[in-house]
Amino acid sequence: MLRSLGSGLAGIFAVAAIAALPAACQSGGVGDPCAPEQEYVAHFTGFSIAEAYIESRSFQCATRVCLVNHFQGRVSCPLGQSAADIKPCSGPGDPVCGSAGQCTAAETFSPPCDPCDPSQDPACVPLPCPTGLTCDPTTRVCTCDSARSQTVVLDGASYACSYLDPTCVPSSARPCTGLLRSYVCHTPGACQTAFGTPGENQGKACCVPGTDAPVSVPVCGQCAAAASRDAASAVYCSCRCDVADGAPPEPDFNFCTCPSGFACAEIRPDLQLGDPETTGKYCIKAGSDYVASATACGVVEGNHAAPCAGVGTQ
Repeated sequence: MLRSLGSGLAGIFAVAAIAALPAACQSGGVGDPCAPEQEYVAHFTGFSIAEAYIESRSFQCATRVCLVNHFQGRVSCPLGQSAADIKPCSGPGDPVCGSAGQCTAAETFSPPCDPCDPSQDPACVPLPCPTGLTCDPTTRVCTCDSARSQTVVLDGASYACSYLDPTCVPSSARPCTGLLRSYVCHTPGACQTAFGTPGENQGKACCVPGTDAPVSVPVCGQCAAAASRDAASAVYCSCRCDVADGAPPEPDFNFCTCPSGFACAEIRPDLQLGDPETTGKYCIKAGSDYVASATACGVVEGNHAAPCAGVGTQ
């Protein structure tokens, strides 16, 4: 699955402000499972237990809100994967994989750019490419130049230059431009699944949901179910049920009423940042309140190597 490079999560609270929340909020569907949009990016390392994330306009949820309530890792990859589990390769047919599977494309890095010149057009806003990449003025996409750089490492993922013209032979006089693609050794079909047991997922890779495209970076294993921080307890469809503590009332917003088994709890305080209609309280599963501590994650079945929270199984 081909996706452009996405931005990482930062800070204790992050909000996916794809669009403003709808004026009317329905509680039907609260608790339904959802996979956040970030998991469709192959270099996304996963969520941190220190963060609460709200994805508005989620097309997977009848409520339009996918809530990530202090969850670690990826919903689609319960055990995660360590750096030792990932074997980079250069492209299809690379013999380096051996018994580790086939050299498989994980992701294409094709960020937009704009090479406009403010001296010629005062209204333009140049959008440069990352170091090592060149802006194609026709497509306005950052491309690589194989005569100068074969591999670029970005956000921990290694990308190789894949020629746009496969017949091009690079030379100092005629460089071959192309897109950056990340490749890793992967056994076809050997992907973890969100609802697989530890035994069923053992030895399998993290993959982009619904595809056989492997994730190209380490991912933390999910926290313990007993700590109410695994995907089933911390990631699901929700709805906004009240304003944040201390925030002014919003009489025009149709807040939802949490169904049985859920409580209305503050997820995002009103910090005067971002969309004010995503601040406040949301329906969370009863008993799943997050209390920050060194033991909040509990026992992790899969990858618990630093910087992951939790401890490994004995």
